[in-house]
Amino acid sequence: MEEFRENILNWYQFKNTDDVLEIGDSGITKMLIRKCNKVMTVKKDIKTTEISRKFDYIIMIGIIGNIEEIFGERVKLSELVVFLEKYLKENGKFLIAVDNKFGLRYFAGNPENILNSRYKSLIGYSNEEEKIETFTKKSLKSKLENIGYHTNFYYPLPDYKLPNVIFSDKSLPKYNTIDKYVPYCKDGVKTVINEIDVFREILKEDENQFEFFANSFLVEASKVKTPIKYKYISFNNMRKPRYRLITKIADEYVEKETVNSDSEEHYNQIKNNIEILKNDKIKLLDDAVDGIIRSKYIEQKYMLSNVITELLEKNETKQVEKILKKYIDILNKNSYIEEDYEQNVFKRYGIKLENPELLKELHFKENGFWDMTFKNCFYVDDELYFFDQEWNEKFLPAEYILYHSIVYTISLRRFINVDDWLEKYDLIKYLKIFKELDDKLQEDVRDSKVWDFFHQNKYVDIDATIQELENMKIREKSQQEAYDNLKAEYDSYKKKVQNTKPYKIYKAVKNITKRKK
Repeated sequence: MEEFRENILNWYQFKNTDDVLEIGDSGITKMLIRKCNKVMTVKKDIKTTEISRKFDYIIMIGIIGNIEEIFGERVKLSELVVFLEKYLKENGKFLIAVDNKFGLRYFAGNPENILNSRYKSLIGYSNEEEKIETFTKKSLKSKLENIGYHTNFYYPLPDYKLPNVIFSDKSLPKYNTIDKYVPYCKDGVKTVINEIDVFREILKEDENQFEFFANSFLVEASKVKTPIKYKYISFNNMRKPRYRLITKIADEYVEKETVNSDSEEHYNQIKNNIEILKNDKIKLLDDAVDGIIRSKYIEQKYMLSNVITELLEKNETKQVEKILKKYIDILNKNSYIEEDYEQNVFKRYGIKLENPELLKELHFKENGFWDMTFKNCFYVDDELYFFDQEWNEKFLPAEYILYHSIVYTISLRRFINVDDWLEKYDLIKYLKIFKELDDKLQEDVRDSKVWDFFHQNKYVDIDATIQELENMKIREKSQQEAYDNLKAEYDSYKKKVQNTKPYKIYKAVKNITKRKK
């Protein structure tokens, strides 16, 4: 998963004229070289390293565990910043990534990154303060401000090592948007809770608590106060490299760009999709400009998935049905009936139809944009506006798109039974072929190695574990009781045998024999 380490800063607005000083082994050197003018990396004892110029950025990603090796002696982070600032240009910036002492992933049982031990950071490493420095947002902000720096905070999830999403002070997650990342565990580790479920409950109670429990921080620190440009960033880590993009949200627009040259062909496909959708008179937020897909920014509360979830929470089912009718009408637009198996998506992916008559009931679309889901649509002023339409599957049923939208909007499951909705919209009879098709489409996009890493079951069911321990005690007790009963029977039988005449004769003979010897 080393390729995802670059995500911590590959979205950042570096210029090709910027000079960068990289402290420690952050794993992002190649990315910095691609984006910046000159990059100097110092991995150990910076006090003895000759540095003859100043830099636009000084970058320190996860250096706390080996700060002694870097500086030659153990110092506080703020002391290292003061030492290094002589190498920073007047308007230069520090970019610093550290773990949060109280990150939720550590409450869940993930080992911390310095000693690789569970729960150690939560108790300050049970150590003298000067040995291993820990941080909360409050403490880190205070330490940097005390030495004269303004700060902007970002919150990478699941952490700064393998970012999937990055929130910021300008765009903190809400309870129904926290599920935009996938937690991970170190090899051989099992956690005791699903951290996303816990985050959701925390945010329901108090959204501001996210800053306290965020797993790690990325801090932009400078002597001059600067605004946050991109307030939310996300990555397609689960995809094959040729499909990976970066999504960056600013105040007034959203940008999508390629991660590297591998995904340029995919960008061109999206660009073509935009033209097709516009020609079909679908309301769209996206435009392709100068190698970037740019969209007008709309608040997350207007996302169709969030609108539906909120209405369901309020039990406003009639309004949900009204919106979904409008949505389904759009999906069915320009659809047709295709009875020939040879001329549709099922044939192309080798999916056999046990009942060919089903074809007569499906509404096929020449251009099947199967990501026209609730999460890729905004509902504003009674109108639906789509975005992020990356996939165009030829001769695809509109019903599959509805199925895909219902099944993949995870937040719905808190308020509905998915099977009930599939039945309500007459999709049950297609489940087998839709599931097969979905697997084929996902396999084409998904990086199986990455998928397996993030989705292996690593949660320990505490209740089940406790019950199993109780069961073990019961079994052990039962075994002991069985042993005691058997021994009691044996002892009773032994006494009976010892009282018999043959046994007494046997003992007498044995004693005589022993005396003769």
